Amino acid sequence: MEYWYLYVLPLIGGLILYAIIKVVVRIPAASLNAKFIKLGVLKGKTLAEITAVVGQPNAVSVNAEGITVRQWIAPGYHIVLLFDENDICLGVNSETKV
Repeated sequence: MEYWYLYVLPLIGGLILYAIIKVVVRIPAASLNAKFIKLGVLKGKTLAEITAVVGQPNAVSVNAEGITVRQWIAPGYHIVLLFDENDICLGVNSETKV
């Protein structure tokens, strides 16, 4: 058992690396989430008011009812907002935090 460190040190190194990667990956998610929280209630805000704080959405589409669906995505965070034809937010369709 004189070479126990050959098993223990890689395990400890792997756990430390895992923790560092987990923190680094979640920083953009926490930042984006904090920006949306700063905005407060989103329903009734214009697209311009929202994008001035959080930036442009990552994806935009229009559903069958003519509602514009805009999505902001960061690793570990995803929010979907619905907008009317005048770019007024109708509310949050979904929000996922990992």
